[in-house]
Amino acid sequence: MSLSSHAPAARPGPSPLPRRVIACLSAIPIGAVLALTGCSSDGGDSADAGPCAATSSVDTAGLRPIPIPPAEVTVLDPGAGYREVPTPRPDTGSPQEVTLTTDSQESSITPAADGEQSVQSTQEKLTTAVTARVVCDDPSNLEFTIGTPTTPDEALTPELDAIGGSAGGITVADGLNVRSLRLMPKQESGSPARSALEQSFSGALDQSVPLPTEPVGVGARWQSVRTISAAATIKRTTTVTLAERTGDILQLDVAVDETPVDSVFRIPGSAQTLTIARYSMAGSGRITVDLKRILPVGGSLTTKGARELVGDEHGVPLLQQNQYTVTWE
Repeated sequence: MSLSSHAPAARPGPSPLPRRVIACLSAIPIGAVLALTGCSSDGGDSADAGPCAATSSVDTAGLRPIPIPPAEVTVLDPGAGYREVPTPRPDTGSPQEVTLTTDSQESSITPAADGEQSVQSTQEKLTTAVTARVVCDDPSNLEFTIGTPTTPDEALTPELDAIGGSAGGITVADGLNVRSLRLMPKQESGSPARSALEQSFSGALDQSVPLPTEPVGVGARWQSVRTISAAATIKRTTTVTLAERTGDILQLDVAVDETPVDSVFRIPGSAQTLTIARYSMAGSGRITVDLKRILPVGGSLTTKGARELVGDEHGVPLLQQNQYTVTWE
């Protein structure tokens, strides 16, 4: 299902996709996983102010964790020289301060009635400061609070003040393999801010890079595979190279490739489906991991691609081009 970045020429005769369908699809990043539900839970209680979190939010009444598809990790090359298992040892003596930025840019292209192309472009960018604390007696759980997110979206900006200070949590398995996200937005926050926060965090964690649980050295290569079910079901294959290691600090070169599992595309909020005629999504970047921290401490990963959707065999195709970047700093 390879796909070039150029829009197809307009074809006379067939009917276009309904405008409401195009409007809906314009808001769906190609590589993002949409929970298609609200945020995890109303809450807003701040995480502990100490160096580690005294309790976990896992068992909070009414909490609905957002599952993150587990990654299956396979070592392709153990690397050279001294090898050891890159075992995380989360620091309970101090909180982690990190800033997450996610940036999704998308263009939807369809032939217009006059024979020209109609292009609708959107950008969803959110920058959020995070203060994260490992649970004191459970290093598989992380609790965090957020600052007030920022965005270039003037319509969304007024909504973000109310969600600043909200709490959340993350559960990981061995090798920093993320399993679930918990969000507890403040009660006074509105749906636009909650949706933006959920898409930003879940999208970033879907791109997270797990570590192998067997000995590796510099130059080691491993592969993680996730099957992600959302509007479309895709297989995301991430190939990782341990480029450098200094103590607990790992520099990871990352390459991503995605393929659809089938040709079915489900329109969110509707029983209607479209057919994925062509699909291409790939990317690369470098991520910095500190084995004393659960979240990355630096780096970015950018994926680019496109998908072509059709409603029926005589329908005019909708081409969507996308670029998605996750940055930790």
